[in-house]
Amino acid sequence: MATDARIAVGLPKHPKTKKLIKRLGQGAAWNLVCLILWAASDRSDGDLTGMTDEDIELAADWTGDDGAFVAALVDVRFLDGEPGAYVLHDWHEHNPWAAGADMRSAKARWNAAKRHHGLAEADRLVPEYAAVRTAASNASSNNTAQDGQPSSNAPSPSPSPSPSPSPSPSVEVSAAPKPRASRKCPESFAVTDDLKAWADAECPGVDLMRETSKFRDHTFKTPMSDWPATWRNWMRKACEYTQPVKTLPSRVPSKYAGASAAIWEDEVSHG
Repeated sequence: MATDARIAVGLPKHPKTKKLIKRLGQGAAWNLVCLILWAASDRSDGDLTGMTDEDIELAADWTGDDGAFVAALVDVRFLDGEPGAYVLHDWHEHNPWAAGADMRSAKARWNAAKRHHGLAEADRLVPEYAAVRTAASNASSNNTAQDGQPSSNAPSPSPSPSPSPSPSPSVEVSAAPKPRASRKCPESFAVTDDLKAWADAECPGVDLMRETSKFRDHTFKTPMSDWPATWRNWMRKACEYTQPVKTLPSRVPSKYAGASAAIWEDEVSHG
């Protein structure tokens, strides 16, 4: 949900606004502003589908004749579409920040899920953003041929910057820089499916979500750079702490009175 809306300084002198005022009076311009602000808050994509004419007029605080305000908006083209499926004209162009509010919220939820549960789980928990990512990835793939050059059937201009062309074989490519060591787990670290499978096999009984949360909050004494390995070591220690500890009786049984205490402890420890 957006908390504000963009209103162009030219709105009062725009021909559409003047026509609206001519039909319904000066107050109709204020009702238009009310509708724009309401849409930014409650229909941030500018799509009024499912709303009746009465619903729209209530959202705009219109108190005149029923249907008159919506009819005038349609007539001067502040509204596009059909009854029950109206959209505010060019909303995404005039209010791009409000129009993107829902997707920004979805992206923030997806990033949080990815940070804690990994890429696949983030896509499952936030499917609306996962769909956008998939579409963007497909568009990027379709716009680039195998040799790194744009394909002949790609739309122009490309919706996203084209990838850099592959370097020539004669050009020496420098090795990727080593990850920077730190004492706190980086936000980019994700528990992948491979790590989960490893933990299921090597650390049964460990609460992965709880331990991973503790792992992310922990500040290590020495900087780390291999965070998957650090995570595995953390899970190994957590697994050790979950194992039952055998305790020895406080007194040696009488039958071991003449025996070595080590023999007795060995029998107790190994059953």
